[in-house]
Amino acid sequence: MVIVQVNNTIILDDGAGVDLESTEGRRNLSVLGAGSKQRSDDETIGEWGIGKGAIIAKGAVRIWSHDTALCFDYRDQRDSGPWADVSSRDGQLVNAEHHLEGMLVEIDHYEDEVPDPDSYRWRRYVRDLRKRFAYVQSRTDVSVVINGEPIDKGDPLEAVADSPHPSITRETEDAILALEYTPHEGLDIYSNGLYVTTKREYGIGGMIVSKGNLTLNFARNETQSGCERWQRINNALEQARDDLYADVSDDRLTAESREVMVEAMASESESDEQWADRKLFQLATESRISLEEIQSAPSIGWVDGAQKGADKLVERGYVVLDTSDAATQRLHALASDENISIVVPETFDVGERAESEGVWTGYHRIEDESQLNADQQRYLRFARVLARELGIERDVYYGEASADAWTDGRTHIVITDSAVTSRQRAVWMHDLYLVMLHEAAHDTSSRDRPSHGHHFKSTFRSLVEDPGNRSSFAELVQQVVDEGFGSVFEWYGVGC
Repeated sequence: MVIVQVNNTIILDDGAGVDLESTEGRRNLSVLGAGSKQRSDDETIGEWGIGKGAIIAKGAVRIWSHDTALCFDYRDQRDSGPWADVSSRDGQLVNAEHHLEGMLVEIDHYEDEVPDPDSYRWRRYVRDLRKRFAYVQSRTDVSVVINGEPIDKGDPLEAVADSPHPSITRETEDAILALEYTPHEGLDIYSNGLYVTTKREYGIGGMIVSKGNLTLNFARNETQSGCERWQRINNALEQARDDLYADVSDDRLTAESREVMVEAMASESESDEQWADRKLFQLATESRISLEEIQSAPSIGWVDGAQKGADKLVERGYVVLDTSDAATQRLHALASDENISIVVPETFDVGERAESEGVWTGYHRIEDESQLNADQQRYLRFARVLARELGIERDVYYGEASADAWTDGRTHIVITDSAVTSRQRAVWMHDLYLVMLHEAAHDTSSRDRPSHGHHFKSTFRSLVEDPGNRSSFAELVQQVVDEGFGSVFEWYGVGC
């Protein structure tokens, strides 16, 4: 049972408990990295002793089992209760008020180590705990209750039974695989029912629940490379993933999935021929093309995002591939590797070909920012400050286009004059706030015919409604009101 509150956290385990007065019991709480589990142990979840350093940093701690309690007050801030005579990180054994079967851990939070009482982060803590123990009961018959609610999610094989997306299940001697085509959510990995990490490199969603414990790293958030059980699971996963991809149409394949498929095509496997006719690669018009079609062209061009004339060349029958798309960039890299068997036609210079054809793309990034007028420079600098405050890890530029802004979905955002609807400060600052969140919600290029499907709408809505984003924007606006743009831009170190 786990109870998470603003002032304290309580964990109660009704198992056999621990002899805190024994040499082994004390060692597992005092030696960094020491723990109770053996590598071959598939009966135990978690590990006694691991994580002690993390919890004593968060507050005064009492670990009570049987007739003894081990107390810590690392900061020496408590002068009452079980910590009245306790200080330092070493801990002190005290006699408990009565016998307790099992074990109880109480963390009396240090005020500056936890969020404010009304912070949304408390809800996130509970959500993360529910996810961490979601399939423990299905694997071990150990029930987990968090803040009074059981959190067992049942049989992992049923996890994707009602999924609206293509899905597949597999069961092997080592694991249960419940996969669905939701690559933006990632693949959750559970070690014997206990959440470890979410992997996105497979290009699919769903979960894997191992039958028995995986060998994990010290932080318990990743599998170790030498884990034989995971290696066997990984082999089964790759085969199941390929089977799942067969049920997904080309137009539904995401950039992550297509990049995974490109890697498989380069690995001298059956996928080389299996996926050669699938439209995995992005043209400058954002339409897709297959490897077979690329290889049949007399020559091809490569561009990275918006470039004059690229889309018009495609409309005239040229093959111009856009490497701002992850899968296409991977093809470009592999085609340049002499050790890889993927062969593509010779290339032409897109700029020269566009000039000779007399076409222009309609999207132009202004390279010389000294050409911007005073208002445009102010908009650009403010957008760069917004990106930093909102955690948008993309470079921000100014450009010319009919759109308010555009992005390649990975590295940059380009704003234009039409991003702002008024010269009034309060209006255009809010305009740019929404434009930056809109482009941040795009994980692929937003030029010409951007995707505004369910995934985009959900991402954009969550960004707009995020209390942290709202607070950051409000504080930034107030800083501008109090100090002026010049001081704010200087403080953030932004400029043209």
